[in-house]
Amino acid sequence: MKDSMPTCWVCGSSHFKLIKKSDASPHLTSENFAITNFDYGKTGELQQCTQCQFIQCTDLDEVLGFYEDLEDPEYEKTRKERKVQEERLVKLLQKFKPRGHLLDIGAGSGIMVESAQEYGYQAEGIEPSRWLQQNAKKLGLPIHQGTFPHPDTPGPFDIISLVDVIEHVNTPADLLQHIHAALAPDGVFILVTPDVKSLAARILGYKWWHYRFAHIGYFNKKNLSMLLQQTGFSIHSIRRPAWQFTLKYLGIRFLSFLPKFMRFPLPDCLDKIRIPVNLRDSLLVVCHKNPAHA
Repeated sequence: MKDSMPTCWVCGSSHFKLIKKSDASPHLTSENFAITNFDYGKTGELQQCTQCQFIQCTDLDEVLGFYEDLEDPEYEKTRKERKVQEERLVKLLQKFKPRGHLLDIGAGSGIMVESAQEYGYQAEGIEPSRWLQQNAKKLGLPIHQGTFPHPDTPGPFDIISLVDVIEHVNTPADLLQHIHAALAPDGVFILVTPDVKSLAARILGYKWWHYRFAHIGYFNKKNLSMLLQQTGFSIHSIRRPAWQFTLKYLGIRFLSFLPKFMRFPLPDCLDKIRIPVNLRDSLLVVCHKNPAHA
């Protein structure tokens, strides 16, 4: 439901400017919110805070039901590639916390949890999608169905990861405060989210692949840092993460930018070729608890 008097989810300001009208129809389904959906450029109404420049969706802020019903077979097909990405994050975490209890929020079918277990961590996750949680269960992975905070994950945790999740949330400050409360005093928090001020985002405009119905909050480095500090975190480092995909996966998404008459099917053999991709359009933030924060 659209709020007639919105306030910024980051700084609390009520001063906004409309930057994009909504593409939403009354018939949105969970398919529009799939992880692998590539209806790039289609979003709800976007308003930008004139104080901190955070961009938030003002007519699609109640989206939990879509995620609970979400099924995404294409996501499972890319499990191997996604696991390479998660292993890189786990290797990074080892530099800060080589062992301990890890919680992955928005865990999907448990790829991060599986990777962390293989590196010796006690790991579990939380995922709203019933379908993804059941897929994780079939693999023997401890993924709880629901959202955070969750009664089965009180903490404290040595590591909490939030990878490509916060952009889907309409209460990011509340979520970060709950994470802060569940993190051990010497714990590590790692967050990944798209950067709306990145060069790729500025060049592509609303054709940027992160402008999607599923994304209802768009951060830049400055306002993300501000929110993390406000919610009790000290930032250790900010990096630009790389991802890995098959040529077919990337090719299909590239073709989506072309007119329909110019698109063509791609051979399955391209699924066997994996390449790393880093367009430097995401932020990877490593944080610790700020001991001065009550």
